[in-house]
Amino acid sequence: MPSDASCITLSSLWVEETSMLAARIGGARADVSRCIAASLQCQVSCEEGMARRVARGEPLSGEVVRLLRQCAELCELNARALQKESRLARRTASLCFDLANLVARASWLDAEDRDSYTLARDALQLARACRPLLFA
Repeated sequence: MPSDASCITLSSLWVEETSMLAARIGGARADVSRCIAASLQCQVSCEEGMARRVARGEPLSGEVVRLLRQCAELCELNARALQKESRLARRTASLCFDLANLVARASWLDAEDRDSYTLARDALQLARACRPLLFA
């Protein structure tokens, strides 16, 4: 069983980590705002892209439809995490960065849907908006 001293130390570390994250996000408020806006736009684009693919006959379990659904859900989660200055905000932004690049590539390669280029653009804008939060 941990001693009271170790609990205080762990508690102090947690408070310090939370404060550092809040300061980090607060110090880059414009970057956070851009990432939130890009996340919400990408969410809408992914949902529209899913609807178009399903309307074309692709199954909900199809690889790209699942990718778009995951991206839409993660975009929503990322926006909420950033708005709340969650301790996990940096992780969700990192996942958005990675997933947005995959969505952009898949969308760019979809020659059957001219609107997929808009989705590719929105996904790349999300990756670009999240980047300063990750590599600052």
